Amino acid sequence: MFGVSSLARGVTRGTARHACQQPEVEGLEDSNAAATDTVDGYRGSFGDPLHHVRTEKKRLRIGAYGAIAAFVIVNHFALHMNGLQTVVTLACCSAVATGAIEYAFAKFLRLRKQGVYPGMLAMELGATHDFGQACEQSVRLVAELLQIEKVILAWSTPCDHQLTTIASHGVPPEDVPLATPLPWCQQAVKQAMEKRKVVVTSADRDRAWLSTSDGCSRVAYVPLLSLDRFVGLLVLVGGREAPDLRDKTLLTTIGLAIGLTLDNLHHSAELREVATQDELTQLFNRRYFFEQLDKELKAARRSGRPFGLLILDVDSLKLINDTYGHNVGDTVLTNLGKLVANRVRTEDIPARIGGDEFAVLMPDTNERGASATAARLEEALQTKPMYEGDGIELRLAVSCGVAGYPWSGETVADIVQWADANMYRVKAMRKGRAQAASTPSSERHFRPARAPETNPPEGEPS
Repeated sequence: MFGVSSLARGVTRGTARHACQQPEVEGLEDSNAAATDTVDGYRGSFGDPLHHVRTEKKRLRIGAYGAIAAFVIVNHFALHMNGLQTVVTLACCSAVATGAIEYAFAKFLRLRKQGVYPGMLAMELGATHDFGQACEQSVRLVAELLQIEKVILAWSTPCDHQLTTIASHGVPPEDVPLATPLPWCQQAVKQAMEKRKVVVTSADRDRAWLSTSDGCSRVAYVPLLSLDRFVGLLVLVGGREAPDLRDKTLLTTIGLAIGLTLDNLHHSAELREVATQDELTQLFNRRYFFEQLDKELKAARRSGRPFGLLILDVDSLKLINDTYGHNVGDTVLTNLGKLVANRVRTEDIPARIGGDEFAVLMPDTNERGASATAARLEEALQTKPMYEGDGIELRLAVSCGVAGYPWSGETVADIVQWADANMYRVKAMRKGRAQAASTPSSERHFRPARAPETNPPEGEPS
């Protein structure tokens, strides 16, 4: 089945949507000016959603201080206050007004972040259809939005609920290797998983990577939830310049937005994998292979670059199944699939297209390169048994047929037919050699030759 480690390695293939319609946000009428502003250092396609709040705060300050100054001046003349009284009155009124404005806007900014940041993250991540890319993007966006130095994203496996690190920002890979279980902070992680709540602690001084530039580290463990189901964990590390780490409500809403979005992408990736993968060998299936073959042919026609096609057929699978059972036969096919996948390039597309038939699509490969790949696979099969156990060692003989564009044809049907013909020719030659080797020497040398049967040309009597 679809694993977290395969996602971390980027096995699944997705298409990122780079353009999405930008929503209308009140106060962002001047989109050009807003795009140049930042959200605590964040620059994105949405500009600064808090820009209009800060603008209104400046206007209110100017209005309040102007009103206070006018009020004090009027009282100075009306009440005949001396200079000291006027200065004291002005200072007191300004202090009260400043405190009230700062407190009110601090609360408003906090509520605004809680409402805007999760939506921004969900829209940014939702525009990416690939789970791995969305994970990398999520840690980067969270670090920029919250002005924190280090972010780690761990995903939970559905079978044993073990957390596995799949993306990080600002953390050296040697400190927290990707695609490996989290080996640290088990108590805080366990508390965040079980209680489904944000846990904020001081940084462990023994962990050098938890330190920040200002020497005052705070670590927040944010559970990622999808409909109240725990799916992952965000580890956020920040210092004095990251006050949002103290806002557990904000962190909770961010965890909900990221968790739901990533969980949907994860399920979509699982469905794509099930739809394109052969269950037994974990290679691509027949439908996906021929879809990619058709796309590759169209691309090759436009660019003029070649591609190779290799078809392999196991010669003795029925005999193995009849002699040792289908479980052994399935193991043989599984090991053959692993061998094929390990002997081809990353850009190649290996697939199982039939019961005992495999194929490899090799982009940017000429006839010589395709033949070399077939030779490597045949040599590997000669040296490596496909089944070992119970005193049995099975080695496979396969027949390989090589074809490609443009030397084998201009259509998918022609290229596949060419590869099939070559594969059956190799199979026939191997059977002929086997029959010759099993025939007694006297019979081989003294059997009278028999002319091959040929069909008479059309129109001639037989």
